[in-house]
This record gives sequence, C-alpha cells and structure tokens, in this order.
Amino acid sequence: MRADARRRTGPGVVTALAVLAAAGCSRPDWTNPETSKGARALPPPAAAKAIPTEAGGAPELPAWLSPLIGRAFRTAYPRDGVCVGNTDGITRLYTGSPRGAQIVGWAWDHANKAPAARVVLVDPAGRIVGGGETGTERADVPRAIPTVTSSKVGWEAVSTVTVGRIDAFAVIEDGKAVCPLAGADF
Repeated sequence: MRADARRRTGPGVVTALAVLAAAGCSRPDWTNPETSKGARALPPPAAAKAIPTEAGGAPELPAWLSPLIGRAFRTAYPRDGVCVGNTDGITRLYTGSPRGAQIVGWAWDHANKAPAARVVLVDPAGRIVGGGETGTERADVPRAIPTVTSSKVGWEAVSTVTVGRIDAFAVIEDGKAVCPLAGADF
C-alpha cells in the first residue's frame, strides 16, 4: 500500500474493516443463507440473565446417551451433515448430586426434512458430556424459517458439567451424521 493511501485510510478504517470481516466469519448456522434459504433471520438472543439453580440433582440421562458419556465425540460421530438450528442457552443448573445443567435449543435435519432426533453436548476436550432429544414445541421456528415444516424442533439436553464451555451438535440422518448448533458458556 502506498504511503499516501495509508494516510487517507488511517488505522481506524483498517481496524473497522478487520472487525467487519471477523464478524462475518462467526455467524451462527441459523442465520446462514446457505442452510436456511428463504428464511428470515431470527432475532438475536436476549441479554444474559441469571441462570436459575435447583438444589436437587440433574435428571437421569436418556438410555441411549449413557454409553456415550466420556467418549471422544469424533470417534462416536465421524461424519458431518447439514442442519439448521441453535443453542438458545442454559436454563437451569442442578447443584445437588449429580450436578448438571439443562440446555435448550432447536434443530432441523435437512436430509430427513424433520426435527433432528437427538442432540449431544461436547466439552472443549472433544468428549461427550451430555445430550437430549427434540420434540419440544417451537412455533416461532417454522414461522421464521419456511424450510422448517414442524414446530416440534425444540430440544432439551442435560450436561454432566457445569463449568466452562459446551458445544451442541444435532445427531441427524438417522444417527449417521452430526452438525454444529452453537455452544454455551457457564
């Protein structure tokens, strides 16, 4: 870049362009026009609120999930697929025994044109630390995304960890693939 051009643009313009470029790379899947053609973007999540706690222990994990807890995520699910969905947030922390957290969101399996049946939660080390199933009513999703034709796309999952970060993945294509939904930080 020539010196006179640098003087005209200044460091503020370069910084602004860098911020815009980075913001474009971190768009959640549910706003991605490639995976939600014809969709209106859903509103951004509300401001963070205090997470309610419950003195009792976390709910029992679904039977299908128990043998997966602690396993390497990519060993259990090596293949990626296409879905649209989101992790809405952590809705409850369980402080009793066993400790845990309830996390909610929604997911749609493009290949099956149906709600993703299951969700797995993964820690930063790549280990499965929780999961759950879909079936919760989310009428707002098909209203916002025309390719989603069921309102039963909401999911609830239980995490066995309550500190750090988890990432959620929809289990799609009849259990043969997964796709990222988003994550949550405790």
